[in-house]
Amino acid sequence: MKVSRRFNSTTPAHELAEFQTPSEKVFVVYHMGVPERLDPWPLEIGGRVEKPLRLSLAALEALPKVELCAFHECAGSPLRPTVPVRRVANVVWRGVPLKTVLDMAGVARDATHVWARGADSGLYPPTGARLNAYVKDLPLEKALDEQVLLATEMNGAPLLEEHGAPLRLVVPGFYGTNSVKWLTEVRLERSRADSYFTTTLYNDRHASPDGKTRVPVWAVAPNSLIVAPSGAEPLPAAPIEIFGWAWGAAEIARVEVSVDGGNTWRDAELQRRRGAAWQRFSLAWRDVAPGEHRILSRATDAKGACQPAGGARNEVFGVTVRH
Repeated sequence: MKVSRRFNSTTPAHELAEFQTPSEKVFVVYHMGVPERLDPWPLEIGGRVEKPLRLSLAALEALPKVELCAFHECAGSPLRPTVPVRRVANVVWRGVPLKTVLDMAGVARDATHVWARGADSGLYPPTGARLNAYVKDLPLEKALDEQVLLATEMNGAPLLEEHGAPLRLVVPGFYGTNSVKWLTEVRLERSRADSYFTTTLYNDRHASPDGKTRVPVWAVAPNSLIVAPSGAEPLPAAPIEIFGWAWGAAEIARVEVSVDGGNTWRDAELQRRRGAAWQRFSLAWRDVAPGEHRILSRATDAKGACQPAGGARNEVFGVTVRH
């Protein structure tokens, strides 16, 4: 398939000041580029279902839609799974719950996974692999969550081409690699997909207890970033508000901030989660001494998982500032 263009973009942390990220600041990442739009656009529902379906965009538009505000995070390079990139945004999606369509098709009793196929294909530059499709999978239990959407809108407007128009899967709480753009097919199967992006890539061996078992890059680990201060300019007079965002598959229960490079930590004020959105944290920094300071943030979720000091895509976030 011909690819129209390929590029990636990341918004710096200090530009993510708004609760709802403006569309122009939502990160863009492609694996194989933007495919040319198919006309008409198909959505096939098949595999382990009672009644295979082929739905047009018009048929989808006629189904009841819901809106959901949710954080959206890129997992980073699958070749460098321990390197944090913190491509993240918080957006409002609108679409049809995937469960609605799966109920229409009828889920077979032996189905365990949902496979999602995008229209993008071709060369994956980081490895040189040539692939005929981008395919990901989800556990059926997750796919049946009412929050998982067949989205056609983002932030109150139709999806842009670079964000997966005309149709993309949105899987809140899972890394963005699972929210397949340019969605053309959903299949129910009895196993995980045998795709390049589910077998060779996006499996974390370092995250398993034995360091050898492949762990799918699905649920988002607790993470955070500091929006202000940014380090771009000298600090103003004290007190200084340190603020940022924290997120994860589970609600964040605690955020700690260090102003001395991790020697000591203070509990930040943390807002409760709304839906699947990220959470604002803040701390008034009053005892600001002259010189350089390393500010860190560390989130812990409701299940007790905490950002590690290093060696992970969700390691503690840090920014160096000067007073």
